[in-house]
Order: sequence, then C-alpha cells, then structure tokens
Amino acid sequence: MRTAISIVFVSLALIGLLVAASPAARPSRDPLQLRNLDRYVRITKRPHEMHDSTILYCDPPEEVALNPHEPARPETAFCNVYVNDKAKGPMLSGKGIYPEGSVVIKSKLVTVESQEPVLLTVMEKMADGYDSDRGNWNYTVIDGTSYRQLASGRIDSCIECHSHYKQTDYITREYIVK
Repeated sequence: MRTAISIVFVSLALIGLLVAASPAARPSRDPLQLRNLDRYVRITKRPHEMHDSTILYCDPPEEVALNPHEPARPETAFCNVYVNDKAKGPMLSGKGIYPEGSVVIKSKLVTVESQEPVLLTVMEKMADGYDSDRGNWNYTVIDGTSYRQLASGRIDSCIECHSHYKQTDYITREYIVK
C-alpha cells in the first residue's frame, strides 16, 4: 500500500514539474531584452497612431489563445518603433538592405499617453536563405505584460502586411516624422 501511495505522489510531482517546464506555463526568456527598450534607438519622436488594418495585423495570430481576463484589444492603438544599431542606417535613410542581425521593434500602446506596451512585435533579419522570397525576416509577437512569446517565425499576418514594403526591405517607415 505504501508503495502505491509513493508511486502516486512521485507521479504527481513529475507531472507538476512537466507542466511548470512547458513553454506555455512560463514566461519566455528575453533574449532581445525587450523589457529595457532604452538599449535601442527610438525612431518615433512620439507615439504614432496606427491604421485600422495595421492594428488588426499587429495582433497575436488567431491560433494563440489570449487570457480571457485581459481587456479586449482596443479599436485605436499607437506605437513606438525601436531599432538596434545595425538597423539604424537603413531605417533612417529608407535605402538599402538591412544587414543580418538587424532588429526592428514595434511597441503597441493602447493610448498615446500609455507607458507600458500591450504587445511587442519584433522583426529580426536572419541569414540569407531563411526566407529569401520575403527578405529573410523572422517575426515574433510578445505579450507586453508578461513578455511571453506568443508566436515566432514566418507569421502569415506579418508577411502579408510587410509584403507591401518590398522596396524598403519589407519595412514600413510611415511613422518617421520628417
């Protein structure tokens, strides 16, 4: 009898460890240090009001379940855009191909006064051959509250929107104030 009880307790403990270790149960590591956007170059002088279509595209993919206790995504949204040093030149000039390792971050805000993002979308330029037909960009969507990675890779909604900007290496620059 003691052996059976011990087996049950050990089994429950192992199940608990597996659940705690699953990617959905823990926040993602923060390899880009998105919690500290000050380490990036801010491109927007003030939060840029996003177009309706962009608000929809820049949301977690439909297959990602959102927390039902969070408020609904807003009808209006604003964003700040940040880049790393590798992306700064092409972003500001609007010319050329972004070098491998370039990072572009859009911090989505509920209001123009918001300090904390509700969502972060990240484009990272990968090595040639990653996705050559679409500029070799990897897209990542991160929850702005928990910093949990919601999706990453060749995300269809990101690709669909950015395909309109092929001439500027798939990067929009409409938020840059001249």
